[in-house]
Amino acid sequence: MSRIISVPFAFGIIIFSFLCSLFIAGIFSALDPAILSGADLGIFSYLALFFAQIFLVAPVAFFLFKNGYKLSDNFRFNSVSKNILFYSFVLSFGVVLISSELNIIIDSIFPLPDSFLNLDSLLSPENPFSLILVFLTVVIVAPIGEEMVFRGFLQRFLETSWGDITRSILVSSLFFTLIHFNPYWAIQIYLMGLVLGYLSWLTKSIYPSILLHMSINGTSMLFIFLGEGAENSLLWKGHINPILLGIGIFAAWYGLKNMHTNKQVVS
Repeated sequence: MSRIISVPFAFGIIIFSFLCSLFIAGIFSALDPAILSGADLGIFSYLALFFAQIFLVAPVAFFLFKNGYKLSDNFRFNSVSKNILFYSFVLSFGVVLISSELNIIIDSIFPLPDSFLNLDSLLSPENPFSLILVFLTVVIVAPIGEEMVFRGFLQRFLETSWGDITRSILVSSLFFTLIHFNPYWAIQIYLMGLVLGYLSWLTKSIYPSILLHMSINGTSMLFIFLGEGAENSLLWKGHINPILLGIGIFAAWYGLKNMHTNKQVVS
């Protein structure tokens, strides 16, 4: 028999899952001698990132399964049409360009301190196996896991419990931002969470939001790997080339407009 979940209990599950994620990450990180020596991070640090993302989902999935809930429904793994997936891809292309310009603008107002600038080295290890782990974690595991937890479970539950879509997206996106523990990217992460939440609600599925999440993370990884030269090729006077930005805005509008249209047709 399914256990009835209250709103505070749902938030409690998310917090417990996050603590489990931190605990697992701490165990693996402690096994890496580079943590104390100051040398380049070893394989255990990258395993920490990988398993931390796994354990963000595991407690939620275990609770739902143990209490008789259907995982596919409660994680919003609902099928969508090929058209929706195509327009999700078009939208993702546009959002990547728009979010890149947004990052530049926000960084000019709130520049990252030097202590945060070692992110590039963290995400581009020289060890091939570590690089594969980073790619799997950042581009595949993290987008799928975070969409399952925040857009699939939490937002869907809040929509049903509160009956207020806007409030549900705002609050679940806030929780999504808080677990990243990065005040310098809080605005970007929160805005991304709003877009992801809206897509999940619009399509009643997390597949489009997973695709967008993967696109954003994958693009970031790609530019880190290719170096500043590749990223600068998109810039004009320190900002995204206006032509590219215009294409991005059109792609985002076109993708979202047609997603609305196809949703109405399916309905």
